[in-house]
Amino acid sequence: MTKRVQAVEEKVGLIAQAQEEYEEIVEEVQGYCQKARELRKQADELRRSGSTDPQMATQIRQLLEQGDYFDQLADQKDGHPRQEALCRIDDLQWEAFAVKATISHNESVHIRQRIHGTGRKDVGEISLR
Repeated sequence: MTKRVQAVEEKVGLIAQAQEEYEEIVEEVQGYCQKARELRKQADELRRSGSTDPQMATQIRQLLEQGDYFDQLADQKDGHPRQEALCRIDDLQWEAFAVKATISHNESVHIRQRIHGTGRKDVGEISLR
């Protein structure tokens, strides 16, 4: 029985680890998106200042390019790595479910065997009397 419990505990631990990895990816994506928003906000503030200075135009363009870069990073992380993490969590949850179902089934069989084993013994004792 302890091996079964250990198997379930191991799956639960792996699920928790996979969920932590997923949350890290989500936080990283959110960080990239936040950085992109901040850069666009800075560019917008500079644009609204009304300055016609060429250096200001260059700075605005750089801020927008940096914002695009962080959007691309977010898209890269939000795509395949996030999907991979979700699939891993799903697979581990199914494996844990299967192990729990097997344990439950085995316990039921064990209980039935004990009941029927006891029942046969009682029948044997009755017939001997």
